[in-house]
Amino acid sequence: MKHLSDAELLSLAQNDNEKAFETIMYRYNAELYKYVCTRIRSEQDTSDLLQEVFISCWKNRHNITQLKGYLVRAVKYAIIDWQVENRKLLARQAILMEKDEPAAFPVENQLISQEIKEEIEAEVAKMNDTMRQVFVSSRWELKSIREIALEYGLSEQTVKNNLTLALKRIRLRLNNHYLPLLYMLVTLSLQFLNGTTPAF
Repeated sequence: MKHLSDAELLSLAQNDNEKAFETIMYRYNAELYKYVCTRIRSEQDTSDLLQEVFISCWKNRHNITQLKGYLVRAVKYAIIDWQVENRKLLARQAILMEKDEPAAFPVENQLISQEIKEEIEAEVAKMNDTMRQVFVSSRWELKSIREIALEYGLSEQTVKNNLTLALKRIRLRLNNHYLPLLYMLVTLSLQFLNGTTPAF
């Protein structure tokens, strides 16, 4: 199957052909690994991150229209999430060391992450239809600006405007406890939206 194009492999994978998906993984693994590892500088975390990206790709294969575009966006967002989580853990470790408390922060961080997720979902639910569709398509379904514009009959600038407003609303919803974390996440997302993050 190595001679098949991305579109052909994707079509086969969408018909539950696992061999085709294995070929996709083989084709992109080395390139994605190099891209991720140069940014997070951890071989183990890079391997784990890529594994999650490919699992996500398989689960969402029926919604993917352009394979490489999806993988690039998935990897960039995964790196952002990793950076946010890593900084949060480091901050929590520093606090615990100062207080000389038991190092139970992994469980607490899971609870914090769940609370943040619930806050985001609550704010998304309050958005108008267009803003909600744009945000969900971009951040959760990992679609490109162009794909979203074509799907909903919007201009690309309208998509960007709605996504920018959605991200700002989410940031404002969080209280001071979560603000530094979300500020970093939103800032990185806005940089990606504006094309200021490194290109793959």
